[in-house]
Amino acid sequence: MTDRWEGIESFVTVAEHGSFTRAATLLSISISQVSREISRLEARLGVQLLARTTRSLSLTEAGRLFEQRCRRLILDRDDAFAAFTANDHVVKGHVRLTCPVAYGEQAILPIINRFLAQYAEVSAYVELDNHMLDIVSEGFDMAIRVGAQPDPRFVRTVLSSRTLHCCASPAYLARRGSPRSIAELDQHECLRGSAPNWRFSSEGRNLLVTPHARWRCNSGFAVAQAALDGLGLCQLPDFYVASHLLSGALVEILPEARPPNQEIVAVYPNKARTPAALVTLVDFIRAELAKSGEEQRAIAS
Repeated sequence: MTDRWEGIESFVTVAEHGSFTRAATLLSISISQVSREISRLEARLGVQLLARTTRSLSLTEAGRLFEQRCRRLILDRDDAFAAFTANDHVVKGHVRLTCPVAYGEQAILPIINRFLAQYAEVSAYVELDNHMLDIVSEGFDMAIRVGAQPDPRFVRTVLSSRTLHCCASPAYLARRGSPRSIAELDQHECLRGSAPNWRFSSEGRNLLVTPHARWRCNSGFAVAQAALDGLGLCQLPDFYVASHLLSGALVEILPEARPPNQEIVAVYPNKARTPAALVTLVDFIRAELAKSGEEQRAIAS
């Protein structure tokens, strides 16, 4: 009877590393065996999983979809074995997560690095993407998102929160004056990022304002730099501007109209058993973000 698992490990390893040679080394088998296993797998499925040329190797569309399913199978298998090992107290496993690009680079990846340094038996893959990926179909264990709403299919754990600050450089405010109300924003140069609207709160109501902007960029760091250069007003999350507000390089305007904080949450599938590595990572991220939140709370106070 044919082993229906045959070729799956080889295929996923080739797909992840883009190389038969690298896969063979990692799996401690020959290159020819890797090739044979994948060829047999394709024959059983009746589809081509890999597009091979003399110079390149890539997944077909069917291969991409099958790789996502297989990766989940392998991770669930490894989690099942880990649950019954003698060293059950050791946190181990592989975690795949996705996170928005800028927040991931600035806040999450340094924490992941510290986590991996502490837990040597855990490995991680992080995909930075500003799109709302389907974590189940894409094979992710967890997504870190801003303001995600409750969904019965997922566990939703609050990690931290972020604050939006409207601010400008002292030089710009000396030249143009500081707006005293939301309505006066129309009289100022506004620097806009990827969000079309700015958020405010007034008399208990949440307001959306579309600022007139002659300068726009989809990079929050570029927007912050333009504000530092005195080009106008901006509204950005605290991780872009916290250090500049503390140093005085930027000054917050309309602090009384600052909108409510937005929750930063971890979202992962709601299932009977959540892998220990994932639970430990979520707790670790939450604790580390709590430590780094002192600076943001100092600004918001």
